Amino acid sequence: MMNRYTLLKQIIENYIDDHGFNVEIESNIKDTSYDKTNDTYLCEFGENFKVIDMDVIAKDVYGNIYKSGKTRSTADAFFVLEDGKWYFVEFKNTKIDTSSLKLRVQLKAYENLHLLFDILLDMTEISRELGCIENPIDFIRNNVIYILVCSEEKNIKEADFIRKSQLTKKQYVPGFMEELNSSVFKESYLLTEKNFYREFIAE
Repeated sequence: MMNRYTLLKQIIENYIDDHGFNVEIESNIKDTSYDKTNDTYLCEFGENFKVIDMDVIAKDVYGNIYKSGKTRSTADAFFVLEDGKWYFVEFKNTKIDTSSLKLRVQLKAYENLHLLFDILLDMTEISRELGCIENPIDFIRNNVIYILVCSEEKNIKEADFIRKSQLTKKQYVPGFMEELNSSVFKESYLLTEKNFYREFIAE
Protein backbone atom coordinates (compact mmCIF):
# COMPACT_ATOMS: atom_id res chain seq x y z
CA MET A 1 0.00 0.00 0.00
CA MET A 2 1.43 3.38 -0.98
CA ASN A 3 1.97 6.01 1.69
CA ARG A 4 -0.08 9.20 1.79
CA TYR A 5 2.58 11.38 0.20
CA THR A 6 2.90 9.00 -2.74
CA LEU A 7 -0.88 8.80 -3.08
CA LEU A 8 -1.28 12.58 -3.09
CA LYS A 9 1.52 12.95 -5.61
CA GLN A 10 -0.18 10.38 -7.85
CA ILE A 11 -3.55 12.17 -7.58
CA ILE A 12 -1.98 15.49 -8.58
CA GLU A 13 -0.05 13.86 -11.44
CA ASN A 14 -3.25 12.24 -12.71
CA TYR A 15 -4.97 15.63 -12.59
CA ILE A 16 -2.11 17.16 -14.58
CA ASP A 17 -2.22 14.35 -17.15
CA ASP A 18 -6.01 14.63 -17.48
CA HIS A 19 -5.61 18.30 -18.40
CA GLY A 20 -2.93 17.62 -20.99
CA PHE A 21 0.13 18.95 -19.20
CA ASN A 22 3.54 17.34 -18.77
CA VAL A 23 5.44 18.84 -15.85
CA GLU A 24 7.61 17.47 -13.05
CA ILE A 25 6.06 18.37 -9.69
CA GLU A 26 8.46 16.60 -7.34
CA SER A 27 11.43 18.53 -6.01
CA ASN A 28 13.30 18.74 -2.70
CA ILE A 29 13.72 21.08 0.24
CA LYS A 30 16.89 22.73 -1.05
CA ASP A 31 15.58 23.50 -4.53
CA THR A 32 12.20 24.82 -3.33
CA SER A 33 14.03 27.21 -0.98
CA TYR A 34 15.86 28.86 -3.88
CA ASP A 35 15.82 32.66 -3.71
CA LYS A 36 15.84 34.01 -7.27
CA THR A 37 16.40 37.60 -6.15
CA ASN A 38 19.69 36.81 -4.43
CA ASP A 39 20.58 33.69 -6.45
CA THR A 40 21.02 31.61 -3.32
CA TYR A 41 19.36 28.82 -1.33
CA LEU A 42 17.85 29.55 2.05
CA CYS A 43 18.26 25.86 2.91
CA GLU A 44 21.64 24.44 1.93
CA PHE A 45 20.38 20.96 2.78
CA GLY A 46 17.50 18.59 2.13
CA GLU A 47 18.42 17.38 -1.36
CA ASN A 48 17.05 13.93 -0.45
CA PHE A 49 13.90 15.21 1.27
CA LYS A 50 11.25 14.90 -1.44
CA VAL A 51 8.45 17.47 -1.64
CA ILE A 52 5.85 18.62 -4.14
CA ASP A 53 6.74 21.96 -5.73
CA MET A 54 3.52 23.95 -5.40
CA ASP A 55 4.82 26.82 -7.52
CA VAL A 56 5.11 24.50 -10.53
CA ILE A 57 1.50 23.38 -10.13
CA ALA A 58 0.27 26.97 -9.72
CA LYS A 59 2.18 28.50 -12.61
CA ASP A 60 2.49 25.71 -15.17
CA VAL A 61 -0.81 23.90 -14.65
CA TYR A 62 -3.51 25.62 -12.60
CA GLY A 63 -2.74 29.09 -13.93
CA ASN A 64 -3.11 27.80 -17.49
CA ILE A 65 -6.38 25.99 -16.79
CA TYR A 66 -7.96 28.99 -15.07
CA LYS A 67 -6.63 32.07 -16.84
CA SER A 68 -7.66 34.71 -14.35
CA GLY A 69 -4.91 37.11 -15.34
CA LYS A 70 -2.75 36.10 -12.38
CA THR A 71 -1.09 32.98 -11.10
CA ARG A 72 -2.36 31.60 -7.83
CA SER A 73 -0.10 32.42 -4.92
CA THR A 74 1.06 29.25 -3.19
CA ALA A 75 3.53 28.04 -0.61
CA ASP A 76 6.81 26.69 -1.97
CA ALA A 77 6.75 23.08 -0.78
CA PHE A 78 4.22 20.44 0.26
CA PHE A 79 4.89 17.11 1.93
CA VAL A 80 3.19 14.51 4.09
CA LEU A 81 4.87 12.65 6.95
CA GLU A 82 4.23 9.11 8.14
CA ASP A 83 1.89 10.35 10.88
CA GLY A 84 -0.45 11.57 8.13
CA LYS A 85 0.06 15.28 8.82
CA TRP A 86 0.25 17.57 5.78
CA TYR A 87 2.85 20.34 5.69
CA PHE A 88 2.90 23.47 3.55
CA VAL A 89 6.19 25.38 3.75
CA GLU A 90 6.92 28.91 2.60
CA PHE A 91 10.59 29.98 2.42
CA LYS A 92 11.52 33.64 2.89
CA ASN A 93 15.17 34.63 2.58
CA THR A 94 14.45 38.18 3.66
CA LYS A 95 13.40 40.24 6.65
CA ILE A 96 9.81 39.30 7.43
CA ASP A 97 8.85 42.35 9.48
CA THR A 98 7.04 44.17 6.68
CA SER A 99 3.28 44.55 6.29
CA SER A 100 3.27 43.63 2.58
CA LEU A 101 5.16 40.38 3.18
CA LYS A 102 2.89 39.46 6.09
CA LEU A 103 -0.15 39.93 3.85
CA ARG A 104 1.39 37.74 1.13
CA VAL A 105 2.10 34.99 3.64
CA GLN A 106 -1.54 35.00 4.72
CA LEU A 107 -2.77 35.09 1.12
CA LYS A 108 -0.57 32.15 0.15
CA ALA A 109 -1.97 30.10 3.01
CA TYR A 110 -5.56 30.51 1.81
CA GLU A 111 -4.88 30.20 -1.91
CA ASN A 112 -2.72 27.12 -1.37
CA LEU A 113 -5.65 25.33 0.22
CA HIS A 114 -7.98 26.53 -2.55
CA LEU A 115 -5.73 25.14 -5.26
CA LEU A 116 -4.98 21.77 -3.66
CA PHE A 117 -8.51 21.00 -2.55
CA ASP A 118 -9.89 22.04 -5.92
CA ILE A 119 -7.65 19.38 -7.45
CA LEU A 120 -8.61 16.77 -4.84
CA LEU A 121 -12.33 17.43 -5.29
CA ASP A 122 -11.94 17.17 -9.06
CA MET A 123 -10.29 13.77 -8.54
CA THR A 124 -12.76 12.61 -5.89
CA GLU A 125 -12.91 8.94 -6.90
CA ILE A 126 -9.22 8.32 -6.27
CA SER A 127 -8.72 10.81 -3.43
CA ARG A 128 -11.63 9.68 -1.23
CA GLU A 129 -9.45 7.26 0.75
CA LEU A 130 -7.43 10.22 2.07
CA GLY A 131 -10.39 11.13 4.26
CA CYS A 132 -10.22 14.82 3.35
CA ILE A 133 -13.11 15.09 0.92
CA GLU A 134 -16.25 14.76 3.06
CA ASN A 135 -15.41 17.67 5.37
CA PRO A 136 -12.32 19.53 4.11
CA ILE A 137 -12.55 22.26 6.76
CA ASP A 138 -12.38 19.80 9.65
CA PHE A 139 -9.63 17.86 7.91
CA ILE A 140 -7.50 21.00 7.53
CA ARG A 141 -8.03 22.03 11.15
CA ASN A 142 -7.00 18.59 12.38
CA ASN A 143 -4.23 17.62 9.97
CA VAL A 144 -2.67 20.50 8.00
CA ILE A 145 0.32 22.52 9.23
CA TYR A 146 1.64 25.72 7.64
CA ILE A 147 5.26 26.72 8.30
CA LEU A 148 7.00 29.95 7.37
CA VAL A 149 10.78 29.44 7.23
CA CYS A 150 12.85 32.61 7.41
CA SER A 151 16.52 33.53 7.35
CA GLU A 152 17.96 33.53 10.86
CA GLU A 153 20.63 36.05 9.87
CA LYS A 154 18.03 38.52 8.60
CA ASN A 155 15.55 37.98 11.44
CA ILE A 156 17.60 38.02 14.65
CA LYS A 157 14.70 39.14 16.87
CA GLU A 158 12.34 36.48 15.54
CA ALA A 159 15.04 33.81 15.85
CA ASP A 160 15.36 34.65 19.53
CA PHE A 161 11.58 34.38 20.00
CA ILE A 162 11.68 30.95 18.32
CA ARG A 163 14.47 29.73 20.61
CA LYS A 164 12.65 30.91 23.73
CA SER A 165 9.38 29.28 22.61
CA GLN A 166 11.07 25.97 21.90
CA LEU A 167 12.61 25.93 25.36
CA THR A 168 9.04 25.55 26.62
CA LYS A 169 8.23 22.90 23.97
CA LYS A 170 6.12 25.33 21.94
CA GLN A 171 6.31 26.76 18.44
CA TYR A 172 6.56 30.50 17.92
CA VAL A 173 3.49 32.07 16.31
CA PRO A 174 4.05 35.70 15.25
CA GLY A 175 1.04 38.00 15.39
CA PHE A 176 0.35 37.95 11.66
CA MET A 177 0.05 34.14 11.73
CA GLU A 178 -2.23 33.89 14.76
CA GLU A 179 -5.43 33.92 12.69
CA LEU A 180 -4.16 31.04 10.57
CA ASN A 181 -3.12 29.18 13.68
CA SER A 182 -6.42 29.58 15.50
CA SER A 183 -9.05 29.21 12.79
CA VAL A 184 -7.61 27.60 9.67
CA PHE A 185 -4.77 25.13 10.25
CA LYS A 186 -3.95 22.61 12.94
CA GLU A 187 -0.80 24.66 13.45
CA SER A 188 0.83 27.64 11.80
CA TYR A 189 4.21 28.84 12.98
CA LEU A 190 7.59 30.39 12.20
CA LEU A 191 10.98 28.66 12.02
CA THR A 192 14.43 29.72 10.88
CA GLU A 193 16.22 27.53 8.36
CA LYS A 194 18.36 26.13 11.19
CA ASN A 195 15.27 25.22 13.26
CA PHE A 196 13.71 23.61 10.21
CA TYR A 197 16.83 21.51 9.67
CA ARG A 198 16.82 20.27 13.27
CA GLU A 199 13.08 19.54 13.24
CA PHE A 200 12.73 17.79 9.87
CA ILE A 201 16.11 16.89 8.37
CA ALA A 202 18.58 15.98 11.12
CA GLU A 203 18.62 12.33 12.09
